[in-house]
Amino acid sequence: MTRYCIIGAGYTGLAVAKAYADLGLDYDHVEAAVAIGGNWSHGVYDSTHLISSKDVTGYPDYPMPDDYPDFPSAAQMCEYLRAFAAEFGLDHRIEFNTLVADVAPLDTSGRAGWRVEFGDGTVREYVGVVIANGHYWDVNIPAYPGEFTGKQIHSKNYKRPADLDGSCTLVVGAGNSGCDLAVEAALTFGTAEISLRRSYWFIPKYVLGVPSSKFDVCSIPVPKVLQEIVFRMIVAVGMGSFRSFGLEKPKHRIFDQDLVVNQQLPYFLKHGRIAVRPEISRFDGRTVHFTDGTSGEYDTIVWATGFKTTFPFLRDGLLTWDNGQPRLVSHTFAPGLANLYFAGLVAPRSGAGMLLMNSSRLLAEAAILQQQLHTPVGDLYSYLSKPSGEILAGGPELRWEMRRGRWSVRIMTQLVTLRSKLLGALADPPTTPTIPDPQPVFPGSIRRPILAAAHRNA
Repeated sequence: MTRYCIIGAGYTGLAVAKAYADLGLDYDHVEAAVAIGGNWSHGVYDSTHLISSKDVTGYPDYPMPDDYPDFPSAAQMCEYLRAFAAEFGLDHRIEFNTLVADVAPLDTSGRAGWRVEFGDGTVREYVGVVIANGHYWDVNIPAYPGEFTGKQIHSKNYKRPADLDGSCTLVVGAGNSGCDLAVEAALTFGTAEISLRRSYWFIPKYVLGVPSSKFDVCSIPVPKVLQEIVFRMIVAVGMGSFRSFGLEKPKHRIFDQDLVVNQQLPYFLKHGRIAVRPEISRFDGRTVHFTDGTSGEYDTIVWATGFKTTFPFLRDGLLTWDNGQPRLVSHTFAPGLANLYFAGLVAPRSGAGMLLMNSSRLLAEAAILQQQLHTPVGDLYSYLSKPSGEILAGGPELRWEMRRGRWSVRIMTQLVTLRSKLLGALADPPTTPTIPDPQPVFPGSIRRPILAAAHRNA
């Protein structure tokens, strides 16, 4: 077994495939759908546009076309991903319509490899598996007392206004999709209503003519408190008083929940085209009762209530969960498991192009190192980053974490190779691809425990 299995051919999976190909790692690339693009090809509505600008969303080694707008459409994003895959010869290696049914280690830790069973019953064994199937597919629909007899549809299954029955629409949830769909319903029918369980921080797409996502691209680690100050200023410029829009000011810190990048919802609130409702309390036919004692009649409810993170092909007990998210080291490594990697299981505040490039290269470099270690590389990396179920993260800290991770992997690789040569442990050492130096170098005080751990476990 010298081949890896990459699951998913979307935005993340393509970045991983390129990183593995660049370092000469052999792999099978499988995709359950029939096209490149993942959620962009089958899980978004027709009017979807990026909420991060093209500059920070595109892969650094393959920028988006100059004639693309600042915020490309879903169709343009799909075309870009197809072009990226073709440019680097990734497309002909993808096996479409290939569902993964079961992934299990060949030993207790995965050090001996992994067994992958597919939907058609075929089984293959791999040295390692990369899970890049995304976390925006298993829909979350909350339960309330009673029964709603009108139409119900989740935002993932909504494509266009024709999917809405009647002219009275209630959108539940004010994340990025919820805001977009409330605006689209208001444009279609004249008015719409939106139910909010809690308040949100609304970030404008532009600040002084500059896409707001560019304010989250600093390449050096920035204290979180300073990042919060910057984004609070952006909100103050873009929103002003929340109460003037009929909204409550959020009670949580600005980075404790997902940010909503939307300027149209406040605009439509001011024009009386969208009305805000509190949380639902119960259903009675087509009547929806709310927690403030009011009620309304609706033809359609659109659930913009997010997704559950699930991996139906992973066996119970492999992962430890925390508030619905797996506890991982640096969003990537499962504690105690070797040769199992997670890609893209993070919700960054801004465009993920540079992040995906660095994290995918880290995966490939860690896979090379793992073959020379008796301990899961993620357990060594936990000296730098403790396991966590947190999925939200900011751009600066993520980029710094990936860079220091790549540097630590390179140090461990050099240390293990040197030790093997000195001890004569490898009579015929395999040729491994050269891992380039990532920058910047992190302080020796952080590096020393990594070096010691690598030496002990080699």
